Amino acid sequence: MRDYSFGNFISALRERRGLSQYQLGALVGKSDKAVSKWENGASKPRIDTIRKLSEVLDISVDELLTCEYAAFDKKRKDLFTMKNEIIDIAKNKMKEMYGDNPPIRIVNRFKTEELMLDGQETLLWMGFLGKLQEEFCAKDLYFEIRGAQMGASFIAWLLGGTNVNPLPSHYFCPTCKKVEFVLDEKCGMDLPEKKCSCGRNYRKDGFGISEINMYPIKNYNEIYISGDATGCVKDCLQEYFESYGVVRELNVIFNENMHVESEEQIKITRFVLFPKDMDKKYPEGLINIQADEYYKSLSDWPVLMTIEDVNEQISSRDLMNLELSTQQVNAFFSYAVENDKFKDNYGEVNLDKALSDNENPKFSTLLTLYGFLHSTGAWEDNAELLYDKGIPLGELISSREDVYAYLYDKLNGKCCENPSGVAFEIKEAVRKGKYTCSRMPAETEQLLKECDVPDWYVESMKKILYLFPKTHLIVLLKRDIYKFMVLDS
Repeated sequence: MRDYSFGNFISALRERRGLSQYQLGALVGKSDKAVSKWENGASKPRIDTIRKLSEVLDISVDELLTCEYAAFDKKRKDLFTMKNEIIDIAKNKMKEMYGDNPPIRIVNRFKTEELMLDGQETLLWMGFLGKLQEEFCAKDLYFEIRGAQMGASFIAWLLGGTNVNPLPSHYFCPTCKKVEFVLDEKCGMDLPEKKCSCGRNYRKDGFGISEINMYPIKNYNEIYISGDATGCVKDCLQEYFESYGVVRELNVIFNENMHVESEEQIKITRFVLFPKDMDKKYPEGLINIQADEYYKSLSDWPVLMTIEDVNEQISSRDLMNLELSTQQVNAFFSYAVENDKFKDNYGEVNLDKALSDNENPKFSTLLTLYGFLHSTGAWEDNAELLYDKGIPLGELISSREDVYAYLYDKLNGKCCENPSGVAFEIKEAVRKGKYTCSRMPAETEQLLKECDVPDWYVESMKKILYLFPKTHLIVLLKRDIYKFMVLDS
């Protein structure tokens, strides 16, 4: 490819998408200086960056390399229209919640995610999950999205695909649409009751989860659903993606050496979405596939896995707008302690001291405790020792998103041009257990110390084998409290 023509082509595509050099660089993991060099012909992007550029600029790799932008074919037009419709639905919901002129903090969050999702099929899944939520609410069924990606997305929340609002803690008025952010509170549910100036009681929400936690953006999703709801999911998939592709069920064949946990009350079904031109290759409704081939294909195939619990009784409609008082949180805490709900299955996590010290906990305190229960190496011989030494419970590491937020606050303005990226990479290493057995790179440890990250925090990161996503913890805790309020009390 000729540098000059390629540079002009990149510049034209960038401007067509309304992106600055800085924004394009951020979306592909490069600096604005790198983008400037591409556009003036001084350098070329590497092939892995070419792939990212093709996604962000909504163009094929071949078109990008040949500097020729092909006209949309019908399928591409349909997808383009579908994605725009989903964004419009989310925008209208944002205005419905926060008024015609939402605070700049909310608008910026929306715009940032819109850029991140532009050209990504994940946006289609967000729209589908919102529609599925509507269907489940109408039929008194229940589903929740599992994992971190959707729960970190404000657009997914607006569409109804998740009940985790990732904005910072805030009050908002359903009547006059006034919004008040309270940035020093981790969890909006912990805010005291307050009235708006119009006289209406404020609603409270927000869990302060950065949009960067949406990464990696992928087309694999898991949902937990109530009994006898798998058929409804399949029908919704076929209807929603009718103009785009065909839905097939995957039967994954595991060999005898692979351990697969199963319970009688749990039914797992995997659906794959193929473009219509793949219909001839996979004409059968059920596709048998070996486990190793399935796992290799996950990055290429859009997959939805349903985990159906035949004993699940609650409805999405009842849980979507759950608001909790301090009294209800405290009542659940007392019930959970008395019924050993803070005990893990293997007896490795002993939270007795933390439980006895927190007689009237906040919702955020319960999230911290849930994080310790569901993570590995975060509490035992780690946070429990720090807690005994006087480190407050809320400052200890119990979820992956809190690691990012803490490190970004420490690194921002001190260490490098991209503190967000550095904090994210360190968070990813911690949550995967990559720093155990003295494997934290010396340069990483030196950087953390130069940015005033305490020694105890660094040592704690080195002991963690796995960290649970806070977004999923929020969903679990909401569901457990709701069940207590409705079914157990």
